[in-house]
Amino acid sequence: MEIQNFAQEEFDESKPITFAPREWYFFKEEIKHQLAEGKSIDFLKALRGARFYAEIERRTERIKTGHWVEHDLIEVDDDE
Repeated sequence: MEIQNFAQEEFDESKPITFAPREWYFFKEEIKHQLAEGKSIDFLKALRGARFYAEIERRTERIKTGHWVEHDLIEVDDDE
């Protein structure tokens, strides 16, 4: 799933929600943050944020371990 799609991700309320370990960590942190600010708890916002931050962390770790691909810039000539 692309990172951009996290904001538009729809959740099917009839299905159970599962967490990867880092998603669970970020979910709990977001709930703590919402409570500290005195806001009402927005579980869907916390869930989307948890998945987003966990994905960023996974991708960052892949880059640190050398699992990335460098691409050349392909320029398109609009005159053709």
